[in-house]
Amino acid sequence: MHPAWRAFSRSIKAMNSFTGHIGGILILVSCVVITNEVVWRYWLHQPHTWNLELNIFLLIGATFLAANFTQMKRGHVGTEVLEALMSARWNRWRIFFGDVLSFLLCAFLAVKVWEYTATAWREGWRTESVWAPSLWIPFALIGAGFTLISLEYIVQIVEEVALGSDKEARDGSA
Repeated sequence: MHPAWRAFSRSIKAMNSFTGHIGGILILVSCVVITNEVVWRYWLHQPHTWNLELNIFLLIGATFLAANFTQMKRGHVGTEVLEALMSARWNRWRIFFGDVLSFLLCAFLAVKVWEYTATAWREGWRTESVWAPSLWIPFALIGAGFTLISLEYIVQIVEEVALGSDKEARDGSA
């Protein structure tokens, strides 16, 4: 593979690891925030209005920023039954087409969510709560997540094509 591609692939994998760890930290922060709400609401009898929305934002960020890390590890729910029934060659094709279709969907959603984020930013959309945080924040987290997972799919597709054809050539299969 070309050195520039290897550098791009390494940088995407490093970003995936970083955002995966950020997702874990966001979950821990969410646990602290919800525990804080429980203490204040039920023991000190002083409820807060911001905790629920903050937790929603944190969990949106954790979910979408960690999705690319999970995909990098191929940790999403798969179709193991098909893997057991199909030959290695057909499994490579199944994974390849699954990755291509997933990339197309995620890339489309990334573009649309970024458009939605820009609209929320321009028009100053806010939640209807007392706290009223800006809605571009969770939309940007979703857009970043879809963008990052799309980049991971590109890496996996290109490497499967390049390494898969190398493997087939070494194995003598066509």
